[in-house]
Amino acid sequence: MAAKNEIDELVSCLRQKTEACYKNRRMCCSEAILYTFNHGLSGGLSDETALKLGSGLCGGMGADGGCGALNGAIMAIGLLFTANSGGRPKKKIRAAAAELREKFREKFQSESCQTLLEPYKDNRQARRRHCQQITGFSAEMAARLILQYRPQLATAAKRDFFQVRAAKLSGLLKKFLPF
Repeated sequence: MAAKNEIDELVSCLRQKTEACYKNRRMCCSEAILYTFNHGLSGGLSDETALKLGSGLCGGMGADGGCGALNGAIMAIGLLFTANSGGRPKKKIRAAAAELREKFREKFQSESCQTLLEPYKDNRQARRRHCQQITGFSAEMAARLILQYRPQLATAAKRDFFQVRAAKLSGLLKKFLPF
C-alpha cells in the first residue's frame, strides 16, 4: 500500500502532467486527462485510443454541452476503477463520479462549458488559462478518488512518464493526431 505522501506526490504529478498536455495546445481538456491517466496509471488502452475517446468531449462536447475536463475525469475514474481488477464496481464508480461532480460544482458553480467560459469569451489567452485550471482541478480530484479506491495504482505508476519533456510529447501527438 502506498504512503500518503507518495499518493500526494502522484496526485500532483498527474495534475501537472495533465495541465502540461493541455497547455501544449495539442490536446483538449478531456484528451489530456484520459491520455495522462491511462498512460501514467496503466489503464490498458493504447495512447491513440485514449486520445480518440477524449476527442468527442472537447469544447463542451463539441458545442455548448458539459465540461469536457469534468467528463474526461469521470471517464478516467471508470477506466481506472476497473483496470486490471477483474471487476466493474458500478456503485463505487457512480459514487466517485457523483463526488467529483459535487466538488466541481462547489468550485465552479456550473458544469456547462459555455457558462464556465462566458467571462473569458473575449480573451482567448485568459480562456485557455481558465480551461487549464479547470482541467488541472478535474485531474487532481479524479486522481484523489481513484487512488483512494485503488491505492495500489500509486506503487505501479509509471513515474518516468511524468518526467517526459513536452518536446517528446509533441512528437508523439503529431504521430497520432496529424493536423
